[in-house]
Amino acid sequence: MAKKKDDRPVDAGLAAQFGKNEQEAIEFWKHRFGLIAAIPSDIARVGALTPQLRELVRIEDREERKRLTAARMKAFVQLPQEQRDRITKTRQAAYDVDRGVLEEDQRMVDELLPTIPEARSVYPGPTAAR
Repeated sequence: MAKKKDDRPVDAGLAAQFGKNEQEAIEFWKHRFGLIAAIPSDIARVGALTPQLRELVRIEDREERKRLTAARMKAFVQLPQEQRDRITKTRQAAYDVDRGVLEEDQRMVDELLPTIPEARSVYPGPTAAR
C-alpha cells in the first residue's frame, strides 16, 4: 500500500501568512526573528529557523514564495543589529543542517536582493552562505 504524502505545513505560522498583505508578513517575520534571536542556544536557534526556510522552499506558488521571502528580507533590515547578527549566524549554521533548502532559499534571496535596496548592504548574501 502506498504511503500517503503528508501535505501539512512544516511551519503553520508561516503557512498562515499566505495571501496576507505585505505589512502583515513583515510584522510576522520581525516577530519570528525576535523570538529566534532570543533563544540562548545556537543549536536551538538553528532548529527554530530551519523549518521556516523549509516551508518557504516548499511553496509551489513562486510569486507567493517571492512575496514572503521579500517580506522576510524587509523585516530583517528593520531588526536591531544584535538580532540581525544572531539571525545571520544562525542562517549560516543552518547550512550544515539542510544545505539543499538553504541553497534554494539563497537563490531566491539573490534574485530579490536587487529589488530591495534597503537590504543590499545588510542582508546576508552568498558569501555568508559559504
